[in-house]
Amino acid sequence: MVAIVAVLLGQSARAASTATVAATVTATNLAISISDGSIAFGSVALNTATTTAGGTGQTQTVSNDGSSAVINVKSGNATGGTTWTLGTSAGSNIFKLEVSTTTGSVYMTFQATDTYLTASSSSASLTTGPLDFRFTTPTASTDFVQKSLTITVQVTTP
Repeated sequence: MVAIVAVLLGQSARAASTATVAATVTATNLAISISDGSIAFGSVALNTATTTAGGTGQTQTVSNDGSSAVINVKSGNATGGTTWTLGTSAGSNIFKLEVSTTTGSVYMTFQATDTYLTASSSSASLTTGPLDFRFTTPTASTDFVQKSLTITVQVTTP
C-alpha cells in the first residue's frame, strides 16, 4: 500500500463570503391612440383663428393606452399649392398652430416644424383626454387651394 502525504505550507483555507444586491424594476409600455384622427377646419378667412374646441365635433381624444407618460405633439408645414410655413404668429404664407389639453381654455403655440412641443407633462396610465387645436390662417396667401398638414402625437417616459 502506498500512502501519499501532501503537506501544504504557507497556505490557508478561506471560506467564501456573500453579499446581496436589492434590485427593482418597473415595466414601461408606451402606447397612445387618437380618435378620430382627422380634423377639417373648412374654409377660413385670412388672418382668422379657428378651433376644434367648443362643440365643433373636431376635438381629438387622446388615449394613453400604456404607462404614465408625457404627451408631445409636432406639426409639419401646410402643403398643397404654395406651402404655408408654421410660425409663432401669422404672416404672409405663415400660419400659426396651437394645442390645448384643457378643452381650449389654455393653448400652447407650436414653435417650429418637426419640433415636439410638450402638450401634457403627465398623462396617467390608461386615461383619455381632449386634444384641441387652434389654427390661425396667414395674413396673406399667394393661392387659395386646400392645404394639408400632419400633426404627430408622441408619448415618452416622464
